[in-house]
Amino acid sequence: MRLEVRWPAILIWLSAWAGLVYLDGFLNLGNLALLLVLASACAGLWLSAIASVVVSAGAVLLFNWLFVAPRHTLHVLLEQDLLLLVTTLGVSAVVSVLMARWQKAAKQERQHAQRSDQLRQLGDQFRATSDPHSQAQLLQSVLQQKRLHSVAILLLSDEQNSSAQDSSNALIGQASEQDQQGMWACVKQFGAIGPGTGRHEDLPTLFLPLRGRTRALGAAAIQNYSAHAWSSALRFQMQQACDLLGLEIERAQTLRWAQATKDEAQNHSLRNTLLTAISHDYRTPLANLMGAASSIREQSARLTTDQITTLAQTVLDEAQHLNRMTTNTLQLARLDAAPMSIHKDWESLEEVLGSVLSKTRQRYPTQRIQIDMPTSLPLVHCDAILLVQLFDNLIENAIKYSPATSLLGIQARLRSNAIEVGVMDEGPGIDDLWKEKVFQAFERMHTHADTSQAHPLRRGMGVGLAVCKAIAKVHGATIWAEDKAPHGTAMWLSLPLEPQPTSAAKEA
Repeated sequence: MRLEVRWPAILIWLSAWAGLVYLDGFLNLGNLALLLVLASACAGLWLSAIASVVVSAGAVLLFNWLFVAPRHTLHVLLEQDLLLLVTTLGVSAVVSVLMARWQKAAKQERQHAQRSDQLRQLGDQFRATSDPHSQAQLLQSVLQQKRLHSVAILLLSDEQNSSAQDSSNALIGQASEQDQQGMWACVKQFGAIGPGTGRHEDLPTLFLPLRGRTRALGAAAIQNYSAHAWSSALRFQMQQACDLLGLEIERAQTLRWAQATKDEAQNHSLRNTLLTAISHDYRTPLANLMGAASSIREQSARLTTDQITTLAQTVLDEAQHLNRMTTNTLQLARLDAAPMSIHKDWESLEEVLGSVLSKTRQRYPTQRIQIDMPTSLPLVHCDAILLVQLFDNLIENAIKYSPATSLLGIQARLRSNAIEVGVMDEGPGIDDLWKEKVFQAFERMHTHADTSQAHPLRRGMGVGLAVCKAIAKVHGATIWAEDKAPHGTAMWLSLPLEPQPTSAAKEA
């Protein structure tokens, strides 16, 4: 132990002897001996067990020389004084050993806490990057800080990720054939092999597996490792760091596989949905399209101008219906696959709604629409194309389930941190149990709704409101349905307000 660590113990013993000299003549030997025991206990915080016992024994002998009669000799005149010295020495030795053990336990606890903190920081660094090559280089640098200079990290290839496989193969390619064979043996045995491990002691290289929960994902090859030069505690620390990398690589692989499985399930779901739509919802408009087009081609000479106009309108209506269903389905798939890939800009809500209403009046010239909007609404940060599609779907849905002569209402209101826009109809309303379910894909409350020629708009796949919810989600907005008095439904969209742009940004 270094001198700068011992100086508190030296200071304690000097203070104790100064007190003994000062109190000599005022206190008896028994009380003076207690001061020796106290000094031995306090000095034991900075001394080892052997050093503390030796110092205590020397202190008892010096105490006998200076204070026990006859003084300045090691001879003890009274038997009770001899018992006092032996008892003092024994108590001091026991206290010294106990203090040394406590000091050792405290040191081990500090080292354990330090290692735990280092592992936690290493885990955070592993999670900061998803590249196995960078993670392996980080572990390599950590092991080299242990004065192990010849360290190589060998990773198994991840067949589920081409980039991880390429980087893993590159690392394996840098190792010798013997190291690769040792890695495979280490991975197969799921334990360390090499010097000091009890397995393959003849190898000059120590192999530590990068263990996950159920399998090893590679190994750390430490060349020229000497089991005599390095402690088993150091090897245990290195194995913990390797296991940490193994768990992180396994977690990343599991996430990639889970994401791939989810993407595959979404692709299957979208494929099945499109097949279902083609076999059911697309069949009727396609049949109407083919029937109208066939009549125009084969009977154009016998048809009047009004009949041709009617058939042409049928072709246009059915084509628009098909286009709407296809657009909604593909938009829903795109937003689910990449919810953040949208282009936002500062837009005027009046212009967005104006664009939607312009198309609505072209399609439904007889539809009555009442608009209630305050003047000078703030700008909204949004994707205008998606927002137009959202309001177009809400208005289309309101017209679809409202009487032909009903009044459609559009209302906007300004809140403290949001703009709320509502589309209100005078239809039959929505049951409370369906107010959330109607926003799910392919869910239709009126599954047996009249889809005759009198109500052709009620045909559909049940994706319009699901698309509205997906568009609202990518804008950080909320959408909900509530009852409208005295009857009907109000669909409300709440768009969050953001700090408005400067005048220069508005002009740009």
